[in-house]
Amino acid sequence: MVLDDLRETWRRSLADRLLGLYLHGSLVAGDFAANRSDVDLLAVLTADPDEEILDVLAELHSDLDRRHPQWAGRVEVEYVSLDAMRAIPGRDHSIARVSPGESLHLLPATTHRLVTWAAVHHHGRTLLGPPAETLLPGLEPDLVRSALLDHVRDWPTWVTRMTTPGAQSYAVLTLCRAFQRLRNGRQLSKRQAAEQTITACPRWVGLITWARDWWYDSGLDTDPGRADDVRAFVNEISAAVLALERDAHTDGR
Repeated sequence: MVLDDLRETWRRSLADRLLGLYLHGSLVAGDFAANRSDVDLLAVLTADPDEEILDVLAELHSDLDRRHPQWAGRVEVEYVSLDAMRAIPGRDHSIARVSPGESLHLLPATTHRLVTWAAVHHHGRTLLGPPAETLLPGLEPDLVRSALLDHVRDWPTWVTRMTTPGAQSYAVLTLCRAFQRLRNGRQLSKRQAAEQTITACPRWVGLITWARDWWYDSGLDTDPGRADDVRAFVNEISAAVLALERDAHTDGR
């Protein structure tokens, strides 16, 4: 997708309601898979999205899908006001999201969003507006770490709903990324995180290799998947990460 067209689409549709538009994810971190990866964007607005602007955004995305059918359903955008980002936790604020398999909708601006916001603040590529590090508020590392741990804590529930091979490989690779970020403080690509987790967790080499290869080598939707192994991996890694965190706090007292 031509980035100039992305800029023009959001500039034209949102005009003075848009403070900044930032690219993040694999296009920035590396290892972008042209046939698989999403285009990840964060749009910072002057006010919380509501039902009225949702209509504008729905037309924006429909028009984008018509003009770029090869990217239909593969543009993931989070719309958030600057006030919501400053009001952490922002449960009194709403954001809007659209992502693969998830239609455009409103949801509360909970602390779960901090992981994305922090990544954009530090590494986002500016498409419109000022640099991310000057517009987006800085977030305390401990607050971001706590949000990431909440993700890890919730993955055993989320994974039970993942029945397709794509969702299962995504679950494995995303948990690898969370595991590595909590270990070394850096946001890695899915491939990088998979390779480092194979070294750290050799008993899961077969599953992680399957997830990595399915994701990056155009795995087929007819693949039966590995649901039982994926759930076991997620449960084990989540429990191990949380246990290490508890031990660290106990030792620090």
